Amino acid sequence: METKKLKVLFIGGLPRSGSTLIETVLNEIPGTLAVGETLHMWERGLRDNELCGCGKNFDSCEMWTQVGESAFGGWDKIDHQRMIDLRWSVDRTRRIPEIIRAHHAGYITAEQDEYVENMSKVLHAAAEANPGTEVILESSKHLTTAALLSLDPLLDVRVLHVVRDPRGVAYSWTKKVKRPEAEDDYMPTYPVARTAFRWVTDNIGFEVLGRQIQQETIKYEDFLADPDSAIRKTLKLAGLDDQMPLPFLTHDEVTISKGMHSVAGNPMRFSESKTVEFRRDEAWRENLTWPKEAQITGIAAPLLIKYGYSIN
Repeated sequence: METKKLKVLFIGGLPRSGSTLIETVLNEIPGTLAVGETLHMWERGLRDNELCGCGKNFDSCEMWTQVGESAFGGWDKIDHQRMIDLRWSVDRTRRIPEIIRAHHAGYITAEQDEYVENMSKVLHAAAEANPGTEVILESSKHLTTAALLSLDPLLDVRVLHVVRDPRGVAYSWTKKVKRPEAEDDYMPTYPVARTAFRWVTDNIGFEVLGRQIQQETIKYEDFLADPDSAIRKTLKLAGLDDQMPLPFLTHDEVTISKGMHSVAGNPMRFSESKTVEFRRDEAWRENLTWPKEAQITGIAAPLLIKYGYSIN
């Protein structure tokens, strides 16, 4: 009997592009399960025992405990340091040539195979731990993670490519943001030029990946303007009923009823609010200095035009 593939909706794009908010909305849809950024699970969950999105430490979360038992016979049976080393070896931007070769020539290295197999076991176990799951929402965002997961014959990976104005993304990465899941730790900050170059290379990369696997590109600004249309477009991509009722969603907010067991991600996943408002964050327009704005615009200009952003 042929094994049924597990559908994985991979939310990709540069971090700080609104992907966590979109993931939160998608997690409310019947049949979906958000697991967060499993790319970081081996470090932040198994090694550092940080908080799951449910608010419990990783080793106290019933869902992730069940996943470990189902996938490996218990988390103590998997060498998490080995997985961390594999992640930093194969799941890197500089490894794109090897990943491309795996896609086109069908040659997957032993390290790639080991890494993808264990990541796949985690995703399958998460679906098994939550009966009724039709689509896993994976939000690691990284281009290489999406490309590697799509090599697994037991995964049906589809990519939701989220794009946000690079000036807003770059400004966001200059701000100091506390990581509530880790004591006295903050998210990194980056110079605007570095973020702008990443915005260009990552988006080009996802455009190329979209020629190999099913993908839909959504601008974050378009999602905020018409969340219903954006979500229905995503449902169609995921192979779910794009005409289903969405009673939890309005033009202005989403009502939260399902908990999230996101293993890593934006701090907003810890919000205790039952509703999340959709608000445009355009503080960059006032707070980003003109030289920095011009620098970002200059670097990203061709893609800004492609995605319909103003360069003025």
